[in-house]
Amino acid sequence: MEQKQESSQDDKIVAALAHAAAVLPLWGLLVSILIWVTQREKSEYIRQQSLQALAWQAVQICLFMGGMVLYMGSFFIAFGTTMFWDDSSAAMPPGFFLPFCVIGSLGIVFVVTIVVALYAAVRNLQGHPFIYPIIGTRVQDYLTR
Repeated sequence: MEQKQESSQDDKIVAALAHAAAVLPLWGLLVSILIWVTQREKSEYIRQQSLQALAWQAVQICLFMGGMVLYMGSFFIAFGTTMFWDDSSAAMPPGFFLPFCVIGSLGIVFVVTIVVALYAAVRNLQGHPFIYPIIGTRVQDYLTR
């Protein structure tokens, strides 16, 4: 049975800061990198949690960039359908609402990633390590190599 190593209050605060930095996506990524690079040798807890936060924020940025590509593509689809739409009808073209749906979905994904990161920060302040869904086990595997 593995013994749980007790982390200091400073370790908990620094790890929580790495997670909470997701509120400012690009700057938060820099904060997480800075914490990981400067503090990883001082504490195993900070090493694990800051790398978890770093990976989560990298995924957050990739999702945002991919969503923006889809958003721009949805404009081409929306304007492309208006060219072939019969102007005599009063209804909207089929692709008219697609950009709104894409940006709404992107906003929801963005808010969810921030809420999960803030939850991770709170869990860290309570002294509980947090492993993110989907990517967390890959980060743990990387750290055990």
